[in-house]
Amino acid sequence: MNIFSIIIISVIVSVLAILIKQNNPTYSVLLIIIFAVIIITVAINYLFGLIENIMDSLGTIDYAPEFVKILLKAIVICVLSDLTSNICKDSGNGSIAVCIDVVTKVILLSLTLPIVEKLVEIIQGLFNI
Repeated sequence: MNIFSIIIISVIVSVLAILIKQNNPTYSVLLIIIFAVIIITVAINYLFGLIENIMDSLGTIDYAPEFVKILLKAIVICVLSDLTSNICKDSGNGSIAVCIDVVTKVILLSLTLPIVEKLVEIIQGLFNI
């Protein structure tokens, strides 16, 4: 599925969601969630190819697989939390969306801490501190 197909289907789903929302808002949100799951499935298929390319190009670095795993987890967390936050905003639950955003930032900070620690270690090694 190419980007133009995704854009066209997205516009169609958006128009349908607006039309359905007038009569039954619950079905509108359900349609958006189903569409989001389908799009995320397509994105995951592309992501597997990207992972293979990254692992091949970083194969000589000892700690690269660990960092790639952390970065991929961070990307997935960002995408899923953004999607969830936007669905909450569309449903009229802005306060829940803000909570999701805050929790996501804290989780990402804790998740990427090993990368920051390794960078500090590398910098210390460069300057012999």
